[in-house]
Amino acid sequence: MEAKEIIKKDMEALYLGNLNTVEFNLNLPKKGKYGSEIIWKSGHERFLDSEGNVKRPPYGTGDRTISLWATFCAGGVTEEKEYKVCILEEKPQIVVESVEEPELEAQAGVQVYLPYVAVIYTRDGKTLVHRINWKEGAQRVYERVGNFREEGMLDGLDFPVFCKVTVKKEIQKAEKNTEPLIGYFDHGEAVLEEGSRFYTAQEEMQEFLLQMDDDRMLYNFREASGLDVKGAEPMTGWDAPECHLKGHTSGHYLSALALCYKAGGNKTIKEKACYMIEELGKCQDAFEKIPGIRKGFLSGYPEDQFDKLEEYTPYPEIWAPYYTLHKIFAGLLDCYEFVGIDQALEIAVKLGEWVYRRLSGLPREKRMKMWGMYIAGEYGGMNDVMARLYRITGKKEFLETAGYFDNEKLFLPMEKGIDALENLHANQHIPQVIGAMEIFRASGEKRYYDIASYFWKAVTESHLYTIGGTGENEMFHGPGCIGNLLTKHTAESCASYNMLKLTKELYRYENKKEMMDYYERTMTNHILGGREHGATGETVYFMPLAPGFHKEFEHENSCCHGTGMESHFKYADMIYAYQGEKLFVNLFVKSRLEWKEAGITIRQKTEMEAPESVILEVESKREFPMYIRIPKWSREGRKIWMDSVEQNGWTEADGYIQMDVPEGRHEIRCLFPCGFYLEKTPDRPELHTLLYGPYVLVALSGDQNFLELDLDGQKAADEVRKTGLEFQYRDLTWKPLFDIEEEAFQVYWKKK
Repeated sequence: MEAKEIIKKDMEALYLGNLNTVEFNLNLPKKGKYGSEIIWKSGHERFLDSEGNVKRPPYGTGDRTISLWATFCAGGVTEEKEYKVCILEEKPQIVVESVEEPELEAQAGVQVYLPYVAVIYTRDGKTLVHRINWKEGAQRVYERVGNFREEGMLDGLDFPVFCKVTVKKEIQKAEKNTEPLIGYFDHGEAVLEEGSRFYTAQEEMQEFLLQMDDDRMLYNFREASGLDVKGAEPMTGWDAPECHLKGHTSGHYLSALALCYKAGGNKTIKEKACYMIEELGKCQDAFEKIPGIRKGFLSGYPEDQFDKLEEYTPYPEIWAPYYTLHKIFAGLLDCYEFVGIDQALEIAVKLGEWVYRRLSGLPREKRMKMWGMYIAGEYGGMNDVMARLYRITGKKEFLETAGYFDNEKLFLPMEKGIDALENLHANQHIPQVIGAMEIFRASGEKRYYDIASYFWKAVTESHLYTIGGTGENEMFHGPGCIGNLLTKHTAESCASYNMLKLTKELYRYENKKEMMDYYERTMTNHILGGREHGATGETVYFMPLAPGFHKEFEHENSCCHGTGMESHFKYADMIYAYQGEKLFVNLFVKSRLEWKEAGITIRQKTEMEAPESVILEVESKREFPMYIRIPKWSREGRKIWMDSVEQNGWTEADGYIQMDVPEGRHEIRCLFPCGFYLEKTPDRPELHTLLYGPYVLVALSGDQNFLELDLDGQKAADEVRKTGLEFQYRDLTWKPLFDIEEEAFQVYWKKK
């Protein structure tokens, strides 16, 4: 190879791990895989030196993002590559003010475990969860009915904890009806129509999937199981051969193919999904022939990561083996559900039995400790896919396995209605709550529903940026802490992907209009706004909300690249819903619905440039009730026309316009007066954002100090000039977040 080719290949092959949340020293190789010499230089030797040694900033001083440069040298040729390394601040020194003392109900003669954690209140006003060490351990069997008091200590802290135990002759778990209120058209009945940015995003992502090399996506699985890789190039980034997360992107790819086929019915996409499943089946069979590999196993690496997790091996020596497994599992089940590939379910069942056999032999304390480990114990939504597998197959061991992933550190405060999310990794825990909802659907156990419902409420009321995203540097922070956390590393895309999944599951039971307001805000501004334009398939990892930054597309098979492949095939799923004979129009996107059972067809012709005008062409074989969401951004003065005649016989209730649509063909047009309005941050009331209808507007500016503007909704209405979806206010150009790509921008600004 020529020198330039050597350097190019070494640049592609070099992988340093997840640089967004660094706590440990980095391994900085001096020589590339293909022979180039590598020289390292740090932009801040205090926190990261050229040997890769990390010194974390003291608690309270904030995380540090450091530039790290690698100079690749070969044959007299040199090229430089910059890496951005986010080094997390040291963990806080906790001073406990009080403890929310745990309570437990137990059944006489039945083994029970005392709570693993307690909610604590610190002297500096934080609400956290902390592990408890109980005298004589956590396992108990109470032989008689009565009240008992158990004593323990907060782990590593000189603070006692007491648990009140009420022992009863018999305990009945509280149950809730699992019959949903709402049904969805999410299996291809609703499709996008040409003419919106949502449709463009869907089509360009399909184009990206059609370009993908399936054999390359199978590389890690074939390599690990001893099969021929068929000349494919190794994966890169988070799926590179030396990376411990390899295989996760292939799982997302399976889901993306399934969702793409569901959204558009492309036959080549189906063929690709069928090929992937067939070849993964061969890998699963090959794994069984390898000594030491247990029956049913399937992954992009051998079983040793799972063995090491059970020995509490920390990240980065291992990297979230159950997280990767969840992506593979979800892809298999999606291919079964949306493409109809029976073999995908057969593979998933074998894999599910492998998980059951592995985890059923572990004591509860070991599982709790595993799931509490930073990154290594992250398991994605394993409880979700295991409960889903139970609903499909009826095999009770899968529901039992879903319960093995109960994470008290998250579930206990949520069940009590306490927001103790601070210092928890956002996207590590949102999928666990989706899993709680799936366990509820499968079992009817009310506590899982309560956990999910409160979690959604806590996040959407106290932890959201204006675009609908959550988390800074991947972490939840204190309730209402928004304005003080406007950095380059805000709003991880994966977190919004998962929050939308959770919203979908809860809305089917609660039918709350506010949930669809949140869904619209996040889908439109963060998900649509986070993609790279064109058929590149890339999504931002973080949406930078600090002033003067721009979107960055890393092209490295990150988690957000994986979820991004899926997200753009979900736009049609929640546009319409039904309850009995009632039809709900929840989102305003150009689309077509075929509700064959009811004999109803709808074409929605709403233009993104005119969100105030919702146009529905309806054809029905009978009269039916239709409910149209009144968006949160809508002002007074709403009107409705049917066949150009203004209507008076409609009502507003529960956030919806309610009307009866006669038999036959009709055009219904709704006017939702749309204008400018401001939103401010709860912790810094001087910081605002400007919105127009459903769109978050950003000022095109590279100034890394907040703009100071004398602007409000009325002034914007009087002075802003609108051309399509481009807005001009004095010397500033504003656009919706989804319409910009490389430009520097400001979402938040100071109000004079």
